[in-house]
Amino acid sequence: MIERQSDIRQHIRLKADDLYKFMRNLMIAAGANIECAEAAAQIHLEADLRGVNLQGADYLPYTIKNLERGIIDGMAKPSVVKELGATALIDGNRGLGQLAALKAVEIVSAKARKFGNATVSVCNSTDIFMIGAYAERISQMGLIGIVMTSGPPLVHPYGGVEKMLSTNPVAFGMPVEGETPFVFDMATSALSSSRIRQAAYFKESLPPGTGVDYNGNPTTDASLIRAGAIAPLAEHKGFGLALSIAMLCGPLSGSGIGPELAGWQGEGQTKTQGHFFYALDPEYFTTSKEFANRSQWYIETIKKSKKAENIEEIRIPGERAEALRKKQINDGVLILEETWRVLAEQATKYKVDIPPVISTPS
Repeated sequence: MIERQSDIRQHIRLKADDLYKFMRNLMIAAGANIECAEAAAQIHLEADLRGVNLQGADYLPYTIKNLERGIIDGMAKPSVVKELGATALIDGNRGLGQLAALKAVEIVSAKARKFGNATVSVCNSTDIFMIGAYAERISQMGLIGIVMTSGPPLVHPYGGVEKMLSTNPVAFGMPVEGETPFVFDMATSALSSSRIRQAAYFKESLPPGTGVDYNGNPTTDASLIRAGAIAPLAEHKGFGLALSIAMLCGPLSGSGIGPELAGWQGEGQTKTQGHFFYALDPEYFTTSKEFANRSQWYIETIKKSKKAENIEEIRIPGERAEALRKKQINDGVLILEETWRVLAEQATKYKVDIPPVISTPS
């Protein structure tokens, strides 16, 4: 757990639809076309609804600045540059990555229906954010989905101290009985870079083993870790997993990998990100219904199994986020007060209407 050294983070609450429209309109004002802005706002909202605000509105100020500087081409749309059988390569054209990712979901799902399984890579892209959202979309079509992505080097290899790897997340989506699929989304670093960024802002300490400072010394100071490097998850295991994901996202699509992405969001030229999408149709092995039923049985069996001392419930990955999503759709979405202050400043600059705040939680 992150140890809070500052006062409790202050939040405001907004209607979900108001937040979506506000983010969309702000990106349009900063230079994005409607289609790109709607795709990006959709994924950012999903992150906020599920409590992953690090990849929601909290990140939008950086996106606005990158649109202003031309690092992200707000008018660019993805295009298929290579297609053969059950595979395809999409060029993101350095636009908002969410639109390229949603196109990848559409193509990989259609191909999996036709061929049993399919792989789509995205090159020349920017960040696509909460990859579990894409794995979930694949699984909602009755398919098994696996999504991976890379990014700038922030993580040191096991046995090293220099930034060589991204946090390289991976997400799985599985159709199960009922309306909500099983979704598991994780970074291969000790903590995600966004969590460390927020902890640094609020001057919070991090757990031992989270990372090292610029000189390679272990530290729990989030600011020093940002200057140094994040540790891989579970030492050599996380390192090996991150390296594998990097190879599937970088060399496979002709995208940047490791140090080649070090200039992202900085000055000068840098290679762009790559992403990996895989879909599998259970119908080619068993039946979709049988797969969903057996998977649901296993989840229920695990939840009914013996619990550790002082544990009330065994939670399956994604359960908490889905419950929070339903609650926030009705009650409004929590946004950090500081994030809202920055966004309001950008909205004033672009003359974008600022939606009313529902409440300020105590």
